[in-house]
This record gives sequence, structure tokens and C-alpha cells, in this order.
Amino acid sequence: MKLLSTGIKGFDMELGGGIPPGSIILLSGTPGTFKSTMAFQIIYNAARKEGHNSLYLLLEQSQTSLLNQMEKMGWGMDEEGKKHIIVADVGRIRAAMEKFSTKDDWMTALKTYVEYLVKERRAKHLVIDSLPVLEILSGDQNKRQFLFSLFEWLRNLGTTTFLISEKSSMDEGYEEEEFLADGVFQLTLTPIGDVDLQRRIRCIKLRGMPHNTSMFALELKEGQFRILPAI
Repeated sequence: MKLLSTGIKGFDMELGGGIPPGSIILLSGTPGTFKSTMAFQIIYNAARKEGHNSLYLLLEQSQTSLLNQMEKMGWGMDEEGKKHIIVADVGRIRAAMEKFSTKDDWMTALKTYVEYLVKERRAKHLVIDSLPVLEILSGDQNKRQFLFSLFEWLRNLGTTTFLISEKSSMDEGYEEEEFLADGVFQLTLTPIGDVDLQRRIRCIKLRGMPHNTSMFALELKEGQFRILPAI
């Protein structure tokens, strides 16, 4: 079984080698902790190094906004990148509702659209950015029922999936999605002294892997993530 690299220098080793294919990974953290950036660079590296196709569902901003941000970070999308990575924002998904004749059921349209692209493009990876917005757009009032249905669908889909979930504080208790996920990566901003903040990451869960649960500093420099000892 070939494991998927996180693209973070030093972090794969702490996970036991990488991420098992087909896993559902929750990227959970407070604002400004590089959740979206981390997810994008994972599929970007998978496209460049392995030729893997991926789908990025963008529910919080436009496709243009995300791609401009990623280009500034060092992951610009040339023709080769566009061949392997599909970025679909809300506008594109709504347009698909017309194609699949499901005007009155947003979640059915979304699932049909994703299933079509996964099959036609043979996508190995899926990013959903973000889970809280997906819950709102679904219109489902029963969160537990929605999550069980979503995770069941994702497992049947067969992709390695990254769910981005924002927390106002990491002191919040565990939610249903953290128990349902195969892996949970926590990303935080931790005060250093009186004037600085340090981005940190840790894996608190990764089924089937002998992972390290320690907290590491997360640094992004010249288009490359790496972990360092936390201060």
C-alpha cells in the first residue's frame, strides 16, 4: 500500500510514513492556521509527483481567489496543474445543478457532480472546504444524521478525502466529525511571549498508523512546509 505524502517535510515520518489511501482526514483548526493551504499543497504535490487527479470543492470563496492565494504561496496552476486539479466553487456547483436536473436538492446535486467527476477524471483525492459551510448549505437540521450520511457517502466514494473544519477555539470539545474521521490533524496559533504567534500542527488520530501525537511548529518557506520542534 503506497501512502499519500502530506508534503510537509518531516511530518510523514511522524505519521508512520504518510496517509493511507481512502482515508477521511479532518483538518481542524482556528482561523489563519493554513488549513486550506495545507490541503491544496497536498493535492498539488500529488499531481506533480504522482500524476494524481484531485477535486477541490470550494464553498467559502471563489476559484479565482483561492488560486491567486496559492500562486503567491508558490503553488501556481499552469496547464499541467489544471489537467490534474479541478477547483469547483459554489457558482460552478450551482451550474451543475442545471445539468443534473436537481434544482431543488442542493446536496443531491453536489453528490452527483462529485461522483461524476471522480469517475470521469479518476480522481484519487477530494478536498471539501469547508465542512461547517457544507452543513449550512445542506439545510439539514439534524447534524448527527447529516454527518453519518456524509461520511458513509465519502467512504463509498473511495477517495482520500480532506475535510476542513474551523474552530473558534481548540479548547472546544470533540465533535461527531472527529470521531467519524479516520484521521484528525489539529492546526493552531499559539502565543509565543507577548508579541508573537507560532503555527503548530499535530496528528491526534490516524487509523492503522503508528503516529506521533506530539505538537510541532509548522513553517512555510519558499513553497515548502516543514515541521520543527515547538517552542
